Amino acid sequence: MEEYMWIVWLSLFVVMMGIEAIGPAVVSVWFAFGALVSLILSLIPNVPWWVEVIVFVVVSVATLLALRPFVKRFTKRNDYKSNVDAFVGKKGRVIEDIETLNPGAVKIGDVSWTAVPVNENEKILENEVIEVVAVNGNKLVVKKVEGKTK
Repeated sequence: MEEYMWIVWLSLFVVMMGIEAIGPAVVSVWFAFGALVSLILSLIPNVPWWVEVIVFVVVSVATLLALRPFVKRFTKRNDYKSNVDAFVGKKGRVIEDIETLNPGAVKIGDVSWTAVPVNENEKILENEVIEVVAVNGNKLVVKKVEGKTK
């Protein structure tokens, strides 16, 4: 069995690197490194297969524990807002009065949106500057920006 273990380790290395190449996260490079070390070890004559397995496990776990914090630090994901969620935090101008029970309209950039106030019993008048605090269905939830003119 020892004379064919190099095939096992080479196959495992290729599979782990394939998984790594396909996936968006670093998940199997640790096992690929362990398989590579075991592959090199399998090329040494008279090394029992169980020693190669132990080396594979130890090297894979050691690599995982040693390098995972560094990999996590350098592969931080950037969460980008998309679609209407990108409007949260943007400012615009009221083009129709806004009340809780009577949604109005705001203009952000060149686009008009239906809007409701964030606070009940608040009325935001035409030409006042607002800031979007949330998106609720197809309506923007807005608050009046005090002392700002646009």
